[in-house]
Amino acid sequence: MGYRFTNSQIYEQVIETLRERVIIVDADLTFFYMNKAAEHIGLNPENVIGKSLFSVFPNLSKSNSTILKVLESGQSIIDNVQTFITYRGERKTTLTSTYPIYEDNVIVGVFEVFEDVSALHDTSERLVHLQQQQSESQNKKNPYKISSTDHFIGATPEIQQLKEKIPVYAKSTSPIFLYGETGTGKELVVQAIKNSSMEKNAPFIAQNCAAIPESLLEGILFGTVKGSFTGAEDRPGLFELADGGLLFLDEINSMPLSLQGKLLRVLQDKKVRRVGGSKEISVSFRLIAATNVPPKELLHKKELRADLYYRLNVLYLELPPLRNRKSDIPLLVDHFINLYNDELQKSVIKVDEEVMDYFYNYNWPGNIRELRNMIERAMNLTTSSIIQKEDIQVDEIVSLPPQTTSEDYVKNDRNTTLQHEVRKLEIDLITKQLSTTNGNISKAARNLDIPQQTLSNKIKKYNLNSEVYKQKMKNLPKIE
Repeated sequence: MGYRFTNSQIYEQVIETLRERVIIVDADLTFFYMNKAAEHIGLNPENVIGKSLFSVFPNLSKSNSTILKVLESGQSIIDNVQTFITYRGERKTTLTSTYPIYEDNVIVGVFEVFEDVSALHDTSERLVHLQQQQSESQNKKNPYKISSTDHFIGATPEIQQLKEKIPVYAKSTSPIFLYGETGTGKELVVQAIKNSSMEKNAPFIAQNCAAIPESLLEGILFGTVKGSFTGAEDRPGLFELADGGLLFLDEINSMPLSLQGKLLRVLQDKKVRRVGGSKEISVSFRLIAATNVPPKELLHKKELRADLYYRLNVLYLELPPLRNRKSDIPLLVDHFINLYNDELQKSVIKVDEEVMDYFYNYNWPGNIRELRNMIERAMNLTTSSIIQKEDIQVDEIVSLPPQTTSEDYVKNDRNTTLQHEVRKLEIDLITKQLSTTNGNISKAARNLDIPQQTLSNKIKKYNLNSEVYKQKMKNLPKIE
């Protein structure tokens, strides 16, 4: 019979290997344990173990202590943002989950698992500050220089219809739902609508919902009230900053469903309540919401609330992918060559026939943005007046398929190839690890023995963000 570990031996070894910080406080609010990772935010076992919670965190009060709240209520508090001052005087912001510890149905302590998100929090604060500065200085020169549909290059029926719709939609005040794959030019459409419809000094606020962690997004959008959570200050959110103007929310499907419901109420009531506040503030703005995933797919996967979609989809715009408008490629190529001739002080005339044939046969997963980048690369490298295929560096281009769902990668087995089978295997392994780690990408990457950034790129490539969210939403079992 093999060696039998005691529970304490196993638990301590496991907890000590975690990157997440873990602390345990007993029922008397005295520090009982902390793992090694907790030292990275300024906690030292010699100065912590056996000390009172409030002596370790001198700026913490009973009213905003999640540990005290969990001790009193017995209810876990998940993904709470806290800003506090350590005993060394360092200001830290953490994403914290707090759980009760039971023994014989009696709460004997609390443990917290937290991540240091100070850098993300500071970046978010600077983002709102920059957005506020932007809304206060709209009379400055517009860096996009887009005021009409003349800047949309193309002669296909889809582009002509788009050009016809934009000025009509610009005259309205109704919400717009915009769908287009990555690189199709959604930002240009929004800028054209903005510059065709708004007063010069009206605020214009743009935010990519996928660029802000879910735990911070609500505060960014709604604003905060001082004291609503530890370290919170009085600050308007993007809804308030957009009052009287236009708000553009890109990748709105990245917004948590609970927050989508709150956005719907803002649109219906035209009132916003800051996080932690009781006062309702009237707001009036026009909303353009965009996504790079087809709406039907979002609704089918329940990544977008149906009621919010129907509220947003008063006016609908869909941008065609470049693979569906390849007859526009020569016009786009000429446009980008002229653009970079001026910028790079070159005198390129055209691309040769071999390059143009390559462009026509390529699937353009990155759409117009990819074409523009490819021309820019070639313009930097060429020493001729005609761009050759070697200037494009075809061998270094990763030829991904057009944007698809994870199901699209595996549902068609008519042409079984090694690349296809590798994709299927990767999706299967990643999905299983996300399930095992409850959506923790960092842990899943360690289990797969690959860099976290590599895994994040693959999750984006295979559209597995919904799987990450689903796993994170699983309720953790109560520890007894």
